[in-house]
Amino acid sequence: MKKYIALVFLLAAATVYFVFYHQDRSLKFVPENTDILMLVDTKKCTRQYISEILQHPSLITEKGKAGGKSVSLGETGLKVPDFLQIFHLQNSPLSHWYSVFEIKDKRKLFNYMKRLKFIGIGNGTFKKDFIYLKISDGNCIIGTSGSGFTRIFDSIRSGQNDYQADSFIDDSTGSLSFISGPRTRNFSIHLNDDHIEIKNAFSEYPVEPVLNKLENKTDFLDAELDTENTKRITQLLGSDFADAVGIESLQATAKLEEVNDTIITYGYDDNFNEIEKKTVQKIVQPSYAIAFHSINPEKAVRYFQEKRWINDRNQFTAIPFQPNTVIKNKQAVAIISVRHPVKLPAKLGTNYVFAKNNPLLLSGWKTGSPAEKKMLSQLEYLFYANRNHEYYVKLQFKKEKLPLILR
Repeated sequence: MKKYIALVFLLAAATVYFVFYHQDRSLKFVPENTDILMLVDTKKCTRQYISEILQHPSLITEKGKAGGKSVSLGETGLKVPDFLQIFHLQNSPLSHWYSVFEIKDKRKLFNYMKRLKFIGIGNGTFKKDFIYLKISDGNCIIGTSGSGFTRIFDSIRSGQNDYQADSFIDDSTGSLSFISGPRTRNFSIHLNDDHIEIKNAFSEYPVEPVLNKLENKTDFLDAELDTENTKRITQLLGSDFADAVGIESLQATAKLEEVNDTIITYGYDDNFNEIEKKTVQKIVQPSYAIAFHSINPEKAVRYFQEKRWINDRNQFTAIPFQPNTVIKNKQAVAIISVRHPVKLPAKLGTNYVFAKNNPLLLSGWKTGSPAEKKMLSQLEYLFYANRNHEYYVKLQFKKEKLPLILR
């Protein structure tokens, strides 16, 4: 009898291991020309989900009463990989992201697509809103664009990619990797009860002292960046002026407010006389202050004038939110909105960007879906910090009874 009990325990242990721990660590669906790769350890997420659901047993009953409205990835007819692979291709827009799945049940997949009202656009490709989907060779590509589908399938068919999960992820919930030839920079992603942290493996950056000073602020945005971080930001905006004028650091702050905006249009009466029509609408607009600290502020002003970013009224026109004014002193060039002027905060002596959620963001966001707006409404703030080669990002969500993985 003892032998049978031991055998049962052995089989149970083996089942638990293969279901929840054993992983295929090969990443056969990551193309060679990938430059950004995000991995999600699905088995670790499953273990974390089960652990949390066991601590909240009432949710099992609630989900049963909900009538099965939500659908898991496994119920779409797609095979759930041990590592969910989401990637970006070289020389493609930053908004284009893809993921490849093996098809486990083609009929179930087509039924799911039909229920979501995907529309066929030819050559095995389907589209709904900004999501594209292509089926070929027993695989399914899902992306925010269809422009990379051919390159992805060619890479998969060649079988030349030999990426392994161990090169990108350790024991974290997920990872974000930047690939440049033989060099790879990995950042771990940790899913906690009420926040998500992204940081590089050796980061021990002490962020709490800075966060403690920022969390109680009501401003929408506060930022302080050194020369290198300012260069990165301006390069993302397609400009090299940080290098051109010798920017040493940047400070910025902004508050959101709802203001009345008057729109003037013209029409004609029955006698073809021109009539001016005024329409007043409420829009969300920031009040802000931005300071570029430079060794030569005069050179910075000349550069802005050459680019025609400063008009004859001394307004900085490269920023769409008007009116503002440009102020120069011996240390910096500042751009300050004049409707409701704001002051720059005291320097904290570190690189950071702190963006706090604001209800006005949702009221001004007209194109977001209800699900996207709900997710944004739960976000409290985003925090970025950097020191040398150490990076840290925190997405803080509102504290609730349930952890993030169960929401």
